[in-house]
Amino acid sequence: MNLRKQKRDNRYNVNLTDDESQLFEIVAKLTGVTPGVILRQLLMKQALATLIAEDIQEEFNLEHYLRKGAADHLSRS
Repeated sequence: MNLRKQKRDNRYNVNLTDDESQLFEIVAKLTGVTPGVILRQLLMKQALATLIAEDIQEEFNLEHYLRKGAADHLSRS
């Protein structure tokens, strides 16, 4: 997999326990991928799963917001 470097100006801190940190270090050693890349990939996968999940938050439904946004936009035309 060829990953190109991207400029990243937004930073967030995540406090991990020793065990959590060791898990990322072990996975990094096994895969040869840096812990930061592994963490970013994991976060993006989880964020997308949360956005499309129907059982996470009943009051939040991505499909509803997408349809509403599209309908509002199309009705202005």
